[in-house]
Amino acid sequence: MGPRARPALLLLMFLRTAVPQGRQLQPLPSDTLVIGVISGIAVCVIILFIGALFRILRKRQASREAMGDYVLAECD
Repeated sequence: MGPRARPALLLLMFLRTAVPQGRQLQPLPSDTLVIGVISGIAVCVIILFIGALFRILRKRQASREAMGDYVLAECD
């Protein structure tokens, strides 16, 4: 057996054990693909929502600090 025959023989042995007799490998069901796409979109929406929430909270904090500066200026 030559050096090129060994990988081919191993591949044939693998395919024989991986694929049951008379059956072909089946692709993923479409339901699994749909669930994967929906969950990916949900993760993106959640990340965008959290980013918008942090932005809003940061603006509120900045406006509170500015309001405190005005109150201190009037007290002087």
